[in-house]
Amino acid sequence: MFINVAAIQLSVTIGEVEQNLKKAELYIFEAVNKGANIICLPEMFNTGYFSHTSHWDKEYFKLAEHITGSTVQRFQKIAGEYGVYIIVPFFEYEKPGVYYNSAAVINSDGEVIGCYRKTHINWSETGWEKFFMKPGCHYPVFDTAFGRIGIMICYDRDFPEAARILALKGAEIIFVPNGASISLTEMWKKILEVRAYENQVYILGACLTGKTDEEHHDFIGHSILVDPFGKTEDIMGREEGVLVGTIDLTKVHEARMKRFLYRDRRPEIYKEIIEF
Repeated sequence: MFINVAAIQLSVTIGEVEQNLKKAELYIFEAVNKGANIICLPEMFNTGYFSHTSHWDKEYFKLAEHITGSTVQRFQKIAGEYGVYIIVPFFEYEKPGVYYNSAAVINSDGEVIGCYRKTHINWSETGWEKFFMKPGCHYPVFDTAFGRIGIMICYDRDFPEAARILALKGAEIIFVPNGASISLTEMWKKILEVRAYENQVYILGACLTGKTDEEHHDFIGHSILVDPFGKTEDIMGREEGVLVGTIDLTKVHEARMKRFLYRDRRPEIYKEIIEF
């Protein structure tokens, strides 16, 4: 099966939700015109990635939305009108005091078919997410008309267990909305190539790019498509735009018939990993 997947690469402004949404819509329409079947937006594209700031301003909590909120609803209409799947990252408000870094999955009928909540929450020189967000606890896999898909968000990529669980649950494509710092550019590419190779899946990363006004945080850009053999099929620079790639899901089968990683796994001897 041949599928067209698209990563939207954006430079956004913190707190300017309407402005960010309008820009995202323009690139969504471009992806649709280029034949995309599944479109992925970058991490926290609507609010801007405010978590890098050391100010820990509680005003940012006002930017959070429920999954039934206006951002997701807006892209439900677009998905239904154009018959595409859209992965919509957003700062999720679940209930008072409980917030997540999430991504809603909308199908081609405009229905929300599920949500992934980022499981690894950063606290480092490039991100203080733990002040704002609670970690998720599950790795859902979504059945679509274009194969089975999973999601990792940004920092999740650094943990091989996340991609492995998604692959074991049947994911053929893993989407990675990303808001990492430009300092991680080389590692970003290498890690996604390894995750694709070791799990024999396609991986598509969709990235924020450019600088924010606040603290001059510089985002990574370099949205990327990697095949199940670990080969980069396409990668952007740091420009805004759309990366559209045609993938062939038979390559997943071919990769797994060439190297029998799933046959040769030894889960019965991996129990030690949870003892440390």
